[in-house]
Amino acid sequence: MNLCDILNQGNVLLPLKSRSRGQVVQELLDHLHKMGHLSGTVKLHKHIQTEEENQSSATGRGIAYPHSKSIEIDGLVCILGISQRGIDFNAPDGQNCHFILLTLIPNKGSVEHRKFINRFRAMINHGDIRTQFLDAKKAAQVLKVISKWETQESQEEFE
Repeated sequence: MNLCDILNQGNVLLPLKSRSRGQVVQELLDHLHKMGHLSGTVKLHKHIQTEEENQSSATGRGIAYPHSKSIEIDGLVCILGISQRGIDFNAPDGQNCHFILLTLIPNKGSVEHRKFINRFRAMINHGDIRTQFLDAKKAAQVLKVISKWETQESQEEFE
C-alpha cells in the first residue's frame, strides 16, 4: 500500500487554522464533510473528543492520530492536517502536534488502516520529512515529498 493511494490534494490540509485539539478535529471533519465523505460531523466529533479525553492520540515528536469508526464509509478515509505553530494534544513528550492524521474506518474494521498508519509512521519518523512538510505551502508539495519517499523506499526494498 502506498500513502499516495490514499492521500491526495483534497485530503491534505495546510495550514490548519485551529488552535486547540477539539477545534482541529472539527476542522478536519468539516473538510471531510465538504468532500462528501460524511453527511454530518457532530457524532464523530463527540466520539473522537471522548476518546481524546480518555487517551490522547498524540504519540510524540509532533504527531497525533485521532481516529474513529463510521457507518458512513466503506473503506479507509483519512485527512492529514499540518499546523505550523502546533496544537496541544497532551502528547507524552509534551510537544505540540504539527501533523494530525485523522483516520476513519468502516464499522466492520479495516486491515488497510493499520498498514497505512504503519507506513505513515515509517515516513514521518524522518526529521527531514517533518521539516519539508512544515516548509510546504501547498498540498502538492507535501504529496511530492511523500511520493519521493515512497520511491526511495521501494528502491531500497529491491536492493
